[in-house]
Amino acid sequence: MKRPRISLGVKILGLISLLTCLVFFGLFAANYYWKQEITIHQIDRLGLRVSELLSMAIDGPMRRGDNPGTHEQFRVASDLYADIRIYLTDFRGNVTYSTETETLRHDLLDLYDHPEVQDMLALGLKEGKDSGKLLELRDRPYYLRVRSIANSPECHHCHGASQPILGTLFEFQDMHKDFAQLRTLQMYGALMAFGGLATLLACVLFYLRTHLLDRIGKLSRVSQAIRQGNYSEDFSIQGADELSELGGNLSAMVHRLQAAEKYAAIGEFSTYIAHEIRNPLFAIGGFANTLVRAPGLDDISMQKIRIILSESKRLDDILRTFINFSRPLELTMSPVRIDELTREVVQTLDESFPSSNIRLRLDLAEAMPSIVTDPEMVRQCLKNLIKNAVSTMPSGGDLRISVREDRENVVLEVADTGHGLPSDVLDHPFNPFTSLELAMTRKIVIDLGGELHLESMQETGTTATLRLPRARSAEAGARDA
Repeated sequence: MKRPRISLGVKILGLISLLTCLVFFGLFAANYYWKQEITIHQIDRLGLRVSELLSMAIDGPMRRGDNPGTHEQFRVASDLYADIRIYLTDFRGNVTYSTETETLRHDLLDLYDHPEVQDMLALGLKEGKDSGKLLELRDRPYYLRVRSIANSPECHHCHGASQPILGTLFEFQDMHKDFAQLRTLQMYGALMAFGGLATLLACVLFYLRTHLLDRIGKLSRVSQAIRQGNYSEDFSIQGADELSELGGNLSAMVHRLQAAEKYAAIGEFSTYIAHEIRNPLFAIGGFANTLVRAPGLDDISMQKIRIILSESKRLDDILRTFINFSRPLELTMSPVRIDELTREVVQTLDESFPSSNIRLRLDLAEAMPSIVTDPEMVRQCLKNLIKNAVSTMPSGGDLRISVREDRENVVLEVADTGHGLPSDVLDHPFNPFTSLELAMTRKIVIDLGGELHLESMQETGTTATLRLPRARSAEAGARDA
């Protein structure tokens, strides 16, 4: 069974949203826990401070046996700390002093029947341990702190020395308001966190949608259209990143595929036409050669027969070019310097320039690197471009041939000051039915991995720009050879 298609955009957006939410929830939970722990720690410090202050306040009256003075100190503590209930018990757990007078002479465990309170009272009376703990008492949060009252020598005159611990000092701090405030702050923090999360997600998703997913979607749509045979679609993507580079590469591949299909169709047609024309052409040439050797021909007849032979050969050359155009090229790659190759080609054609009143100018960059290509194919391309330039200057003109390099290519330019390409050729400059040499040149350049561009204006001339890649080093080419 075919698996359901899930969009790449849905996968990416879903994954990023999930990870972002998990990170935010983790940070929020950690922040919630840390705030609560900090609050409890601050309350514990406050409880310890209150316990120490109260111990200092009641220490003097208790040492003197001043009960009214001790009760007065508890009353003052009650006025200062309305949310704290303080109890001083004896070694049996009975309340002897309290901020609530109605609890005097009551057992502390009768007032707070809670296992944790019982355990803390036992630890305070038997082991003399001070401790603090957060408890839920009477459906409200309380912070309970216990401080043991040791039987110091100064107290022996009233309490004797038999009990090492005289009692405990209990503090019950009502945490309802503190935790309500903490929850309010946490709620505001949660709202801000969720707002920040929503804003961040919206920004990230918008960026991904506009800068990644929409562009990937365009590549997918264009590839589907090309798969269905619509080669007019373009992969070009705005930007200067890997996706835009990928789009440009795909567009170039489609153009080459389009050209290859066109060349294949032309090749099939050319092969058929060449076969149909060559048979009668051979017959014409054969009869013409027979007539040339026949005796008794006058000069005018001989000249006409030679014209027939010459035109038959020219037509055969055209047919051979068509056939070669339809066949795949056999490339022989080797290291070559384009500037030296250009100089060699110009030297072979240089004799015809003065007679044609053509002024040649060479502009060759110095110390050009070698590139790996097919020298013979490049030589043929350059000859075709030079011949095409010369053909547009029947009355003479300027011909400039330059070789330079850029970041990725070796660039060869052939510029003339002729009358420009004819309008029928300019509309489709690489159509083999309008300009076979240009079409053949472009086919060779494409097979070499390069590009060929033409710029032509009537009465101002034509510039042909040939770019060959520098992707492979000369050393690599030498190894391949």
